[in-house]
Amino acid sequence: MRFLYALFLAPTLCLAQAPAPAPSISFDRTHIDFGVVAFDEKISDSFRVENKGSAPLQIKEIVPSCGCTYSVAGQLNLKPGEGTYIEVHFDPAGMIGNVHKSLTIISDDPDNPNVLLTFEANVVREIMPSTTALFFDGISRNGPPTTKTIRLQSGDGKQVVVTDARAPGALYLSCVPQNDGKDVILNIAIDGTKIPPKSLRGIDNLAVRTTSQMDPVLHFHIQWNMKGNIIATPDSIAWVDVAGQELRASVALAHPDGKAFRILEAKSSSSLISAVGIDKNSASEHKFEVVMSSRAKAGGYHELLTFKLDDPQQEALEIAVVAVLQ
Repeated sequence: MRFLYALFLAPTLCLAQAPAPAPSISFDRTHIDFGVVAFDEKISDSFRVENKGSAPLQIKEIVPSCGCTYSVAGQLNLKPGEGTYIEVHFDPAGMIGNVHKSLTIISDDPDNPNVLLTFEANVVREIMPSTTALFFDGISRNGPPTTKTIRLQSGDGKQVVVTDARAPGALYLSCVPQNDGKDVILNIAIDGTKIPPKSLRGIDNLAVRTTSQMDPVLHFHIQWNMKGNIIATPDSIAWVDVAGQELRASVALAHPDGKAFRILEAKSSSSLISAVGIDKNSASEHKFEVVMSSRAKAGGYHELLTFKLDDPQQEALEIAVVAVLQ
């Protein structure tokens, strides 16, 4: 009897529990390549989403990256077997070159709750500058002009033609266009001998006129810094130390040509930092110490020491002081 009982009981024990119904999100594709797109051409395409599971699917949220929007052709709650379209809209205004964007689809699919949909486009315009800004650092007042270039690439296969290029009010800045195939190279130069004596830095707007109907005038920001007559060694100070103790760093200010100058004043952005041991007399080199007080508490400090000088071409010099105290 016990043997027969075991035979009748065995099939009951071997029955497997059926899986619980669950939604399953599926897409016809997860990437769209729009190819070459004009910068003023708004485009759109769609992804088909379908619920291939055995329970209703809820699309909780759609998160687009900046520069694109979306719309849904239908509802966001899908029964098993139902589908809808998520249409992505892209406006390439202000963009250039290869652009990559995305949509993140968040649903209640237990196995795939977050799906990333991506698209790309090669945004072109009649003229495509390699950059819209240049930075000139360490310009000499006595040396030859410093030159940098910007390429104006043809985006439509036609010859780029520059009719004029100038920066109003900046007599020290020049631009000479040079043809390179269908592109144009802008040779931009800054002549330090023509910069006003007391000017240490500046930003100028270079306007480049072309024969393009879509881009008749291109604007470029030219930022520059002069190489100081007085050189600080080191030019910045950084401490990582324990709070509650005095910190010191040796600094030297020197004129590379050996000309004498005076330090008229030293100001700090914090009462915890000071410059001590400064000689008020005229000399070609001044050595002193920058001190951070033991009163400084734990934390991060980003301060500035400003020195007033009597040099006719450099009236001030700044030294950044950074400290991380534990």
